[in-house]
This record gives sequence, C-alpha cells and structure tokens, in this order.
Amino acid sequence: MKTESNLPKQYIQGYTEFYKLKFKLTPDVLIPRPETELLVEETIKFVNSLTSKPVDSSKRANESTILDIGTGSGCIAISVAKNLPNTKIIATDVSPKALEIAKLNAKFHRVENKIIFLESDLLDYLASHLKGGFVKAPDVIAANLPYIPSARVMLLDPMVRDFEPKIALDGGRDGFELYRKLFAQITEKKVFPKVLIIEIDYTQAELAKAEAKKYFPKAQAYIKMDLAKLERFLVLKFHN
Repeated sequence: MKTESNLPKQYIQGYTEFYKLKFKLTPDVLIPRPETELLVEETIKFVNSLTSKPVDSSKRANESTILDIGTGSGCIAISVAKNLPNTKIIATDVSPKALEIAKLNAKFHRVENKIIFLESDLLDYLASHLKGGFVKAPDVIAANLPYIPSARVMLLDPMVRDFEPKIALDGGRDGFELYRKLFAQITEKKVFPKVLIIEIDYTQAELAKAEAKKYFPKAQAYIKMDLAKLERFLVLKFHN
C-alpha cells in the first residue's frame, strides 16, 4: 500500500547527491543510483581519449558532442558537462515534467548554455539539431533507459514501486524494449556515434549483446561491470 511512511528520503528532502553534485528531485524523476556514476565515468573517459592531443578550445570543430537519451533529472548530462568544459550535449526525455527538473538542475550548476533539453521519444525529434545546427554527429550516445521487465516491476521494493515514476522503471516484456527501439532509431536515422554506452539490468548482458549484434553487426561490443561486480553496462564502439 502506498503510504507517506514509504516515501524515499530523497523525495522528502527534495534533492540527492550524484557524482559529487547536488540534484533537485521530485517524484516526476527517477532517483539516480550510484552505479549510474560509472556511465558518467565511461563517457568522460572516452571523450578524453578523443581529445588527448592539444586542441584549441575556442574552435567549434573540437567540441565533443554527446546525446543523453532519457535524461530524467539531468544527472548524466550535467555531470558530464561539469567535467568536460569543451562539450555540447543534447538531452532528451519523453516526460515534460522530468525536463523541467533537468533544466532547473542545469541552471543550478551553470551549464544550461551547454545542454539542449528536448522533449523527444528517444531520437525522434533530433534531426534538426544534428544537421549543422547545435551539434555535429555525436561522439557518444549515453542512455539509462527503463530496463526492468514488466513482470518484475510489481515485485520491487515499495519505496521504488509506489513512488518512483513507472515510466522510468518499466522496460517492457523482457526489459529491453526501449533499447531495441533506440537501436532501431540509430540505424534508421543514421545517427551513429563513435561509442554507445547503455546501462542494463545485470541479468541482460547476453541479451544486450545479441540484440546489439542484430542491429550493429560491425560494432565492437563488450560488457562493463559495476562496483558490485555485476554486468551493468553495454559498450558499443563504432568504426565510422
């Protein structure tokens, strides 16, 4: 039963800590988890590998470009923006209420001029921003989409199940429906990054690799562990 006594403390206090930064939260957005900090680290590490040679930071051509798909509170996009000054980011979410929170967090951390927030179903409304406008073709696509199988959602801890947005939890029949949709959109729209990093359920590693191979047979795929040594991230490197 949904009771205020089960309300997560992060919603009660109205904020949480993520990647050593403070983020405003409401029940309209998922509470960021510590394991997702590794997604931020992998993104930063890869972008730094692209810019290991000295560059002129005033030149637009040297800007790294990142898409954060399913941004929620904005924690991934904002954490990356704070740590990579020469970066432009587009962050999308299907929820307008989530985007309101993300924009407030970006303003609080003074990176609102580095991030465009778009209400979009994954990549649906990005075309105009990827054609010589705000960004070039992306260097990185990072995504932490809902990945819990529908049948498991009702079995979650009541603090999660009853208070966090179901739209941010339910990944469909096998938990991978939204990632299949993202893979299909990347292929259809030809928005191929240099690297794609997604967070997955620890039971989905083989499924994730198999699905990735269907859509991106030439990409190099590998799994990264989280701090608990669980298979948590799929990384795809493209040879564009």
